[in-house]
Amino acid sequence: MKLRRLKNSLAATMAATMLVTMTAYPLTAMAQSTKGIMMYEDTKTGAFYSKPGKNRIAVGRLILGTEEAPPPTAADVKEQVQSAVKQHDEELRAEFMANQQTLLQKNAELSQQVAEIKPAWTDYMDNFKNKFRLGTLIYADWRMYSHTTFMPQELTQINTPGQGNNWYNSFDISRAYLNFFFFPTDDITARVTPNIYRQFGTVTSDGAGPNGTYPSSEDGELAFRLKYAYLQYSKLWDKLNVQPLKGDTVTFGQAPNPLVDWEEQMYGFRYVNLTPWNYLSLSSTQQGISFQGPIKFNELQYIDYDAGVYNNASFHAFENTNTKQAMGRVSVYPFGAKWRYDGLGLTGFIDYGWGNVTPDIAQEATAEKGPNSSLYRIAAIAHYTTEQFGIAAEFDYGKNAMTEANMFSGSIPAGPQASLATMTTAILNNGKAIQEGFDMFGHYHIPNTPFSIFGLYEWTLPNTNANEPDPLDFERFAAGVAYQYNEYLRFALDSQNLSYYHSQQTFSGFGLAKPVPNSVMRDIHSIFLNVEFNY
Repeated sequence: MKLRRLKNSLAATMAATMLVTMTAYPLTAMAQSTKGIMMYEDTKTGAFYSKPGKNRIAVGRLILGTEEAPPPTAADVKEQVQSAVKQHDEELRAEFMANQQTLLQKNAELSQQVAEIKPAWTDYMDNFKNKFRLGTLIYADWRMYSHTTFMPQELTQINTPGQGNNWYNSFDISRAYLNFFFFPTDDITARVTPNIYRQFGTVTSDGAGPNGTYPSSEDGELAFRLKYAYLQYSKLWDKLNVQPLKGDTVTFGQAPNPLVDWEEQMYGFRYVNLTPWNYLSLSSTQQGISFQGPIKFNELQYIDYDAGVYNNASFHAFENTNTKQAMGRVSVYPFGAKWRYDGLGLTGFIDYGWGNVTPDIAQEATAEKGPNSSLYRIAAIAHYTTEQFGIAAEFDYGKNAMTEANMFSGSIPAGPQASLATMTTAILNNGKAIQEGFDMFGHYHIPNTPFSIFGLYEWTLPNTNANEPDPLDFERFAAGVAYQYNEYLRFALDSQNLSYYHSQQTFSGFGLAKPVPNSVMRDIHSIFLNVEFNY
């Protein structure tokens, strides 16, 4: 029994010694080299042997640390290279995917920022669109005269060749405007309107007959003129809390005068013919400062006013004076009006000023400075307007309100007819000429059609102080039918006529050096085809 225990202890000691030895050389079992000692275990006793025998099984080789591992084969090297390349590719791929993820994230952030900015940009563009407006206005016509004469212009810069030129006809562009409106804030409006017009200058007989003349320096070419340029403010009375005047405006610059533009809109056919005082002398545009707007109570307009102080010069002339002219119009609607011309209205207008001369000339006696003396124009108008029709009756009164240049603004007599210009100067340019006139105009829209009929009658006495029948007294009338093609374009076919209605006479008044025979000029009769494009 003791012997068996001794053997078992010896076997256990040897096994422990071998395990320690194998642990001290761990690479030998992994190397699987052909070198080293093959070890066997006795399955009954657990003892280890270096040689095979009965009941012994191989358990592995015991390789000493002094033995070298075999060199790597080509296959091992190839495998290591492929492994390194694969690892490098995986690192690059991982880095690329990380960069892509970062880029996608930044793009998403940028898209969000752009999305936040876009509404602001859209809002800016919408606001800019609402702050700016561009429009145009064109007047054109074809006209033919069965009889011609000397007369004021029928339309601005529309001129006839004078007596003895029957069947004269022409295509014309009498007006071409570009309207620029800018609304930087809700209470300020800026307007600039260039005007293309036909200009006339120095009078000469070049290329014309003895009874009519045309200018040679400009030769009737189209030129540029500034029609309107003004600033308008609409919150003055709002800030002062004057409720009846809420929304009324203050205008500074080159703007429509109080009467002409208002009357043109009420008449509605400015593209066909001029309104009375505009036909005789009063410019449609003035330079100065003015106040305008309706006076309302309970949403109804009872008064419409426009008043201002302006240069004595017209908008296309240089101002010479040290004084200014004042103009004012007041329209009263006794029953209230829902819009500017609604229902019955009574209108009064006055213009008081001086001739456009320098102060040294203004100090001269009236007889010497003639038409450059003080002047005034008065109009009293009764009118009734609905959406379907409008009619107005007007009385005009003035002093030095028109000159020889107005009567012959179309063509100035030369040759045998030059005495007519001399006579007209004597009648009108003496500083004491008094004008009177009566006018009627209106229109009617034919229901459920694009057609309207319209007409104007004007009776004018250029100087009521004439000591004999004034050969310049005239009647003017126009009538026609208009066709509204669409909201921007319309046409009119009309007849326009002027008659110096006194019997033929020899005129010798107003200190003429010699009498003027055949002083009454002949009538004028014409047919017009007018076109208006207004956008």
